[in-house]
Amino acid sequence: MKSVKQNFTITIPEKSGYMDLTDDVMECIRRANIKTGFCTVSTMHTTASVFTATNDADTLGEYLKFYEKLTTLAAEALRPALCHQLAGRSVICPIYDGELSLGLSQFIIYMDFDGNREKNVEINIIGE
Repeated sequence: MKSVKQNFTITIPEKSGYMDLTDDVMECIRRANIKTGFCTVSTMHTTASVFTATNDADTLGEYLKFYEKLTTLAAEALRPALCHQLAGRSVICPIYDGELSLGLSQFIIYMDFDGNREKNVEINIIGE
């Protein structure tokens, strides 16, 4: 069994936004030469999230609006952290035959609710 860890930083230049991480995660899996196993992708911040979703700009824009609207009863400073709690910290994806086992419309999405600064994402791969 092999274990590989990769860290990188992301900066979303707006107050809130998103980024597709799927290709970056696949590149880590290829470099690790893992054929079968699991991959965890996590944000290391309480004001960002990682989840699977379609990679459609309109849909992801609606996600941002939904999370922000859902948290309007909270104090302004607390809203990004509440969005993180709702959207989640990380995803775990199976790896089969050297590829992520995702649905046809599933992508690994990073969403930041308090952008304009560097944030860390960690990829952990375990397998053979």
